[in-house]
Amino acid sequence: MAHADNGRTRILDSAAAILRQKGLAGAKLSDIAKRAGMLAPSIYHHFPSKDHLVEQVMMDGIYHNSRYIVARVEVLGPDALPLVRLRAAIVAHVEFLLSGDDYSSAVARVFDDLPDEMRLRVLAAYSAFDNYWRDLIVAAQGSGDANPALNATVVRKLLIAMLDSCSSWYRPGKLGPAQIAEQAANLILHGFAATP
Repeated sequence: MAHADNGRTRILDSAAAILRQKGLAGAKLSDIAKRAGMLAPSIYHHFPSKDHLVEQVMMDGIYHNSRYIVARVEVLGPDALPLVRLRAAIVAHVEFLLSGDDYSSAVARVFDDLPDEMRLRVLAAYSAFDNYWRDLIVAAQGSGDANPALNATVVRKLLIAMLDSCSSWYRPGKLGPAQIAEQAANLILHGFAATP
């Protein structure tokens, strides 16, 4: 059984990397199998179809990312200021996406290309992640530290879309993941325009 679990893990890791690099349309089972060190038919021993494999990668990506962000925020404790908690979530999300995690980057890359039924199931799993962000935003607005006139749903959707995009354009260079994460937090929480 341990061997079967190892094979499944290798397939998932390989699929996440291929999805991240090539997107949904470019992800071929033969490439996934080759990267996992097996033949393509072996995948069917673990997953009944490519769709099942892709969906599992999506679910795992959401879980990995959520767990990382929640841990980074909750370590601050319940008495931390809401804006401090929101900043920690922003920084954690960007750092995690830029850490090279293939799963969460695969989610960001292929989510819009998923078949409708799969997208709905992934969205259902994503709701806890969404709700966590919503609660952070609403708490910051309720504390008076964030603009209460902004719609929390619009803020959440734009925020997550902006943060998710970083994995598609980031290349190691002058700024590392931690610096980009800090810049993202500063832009979101303090704006771009200079204060008069």
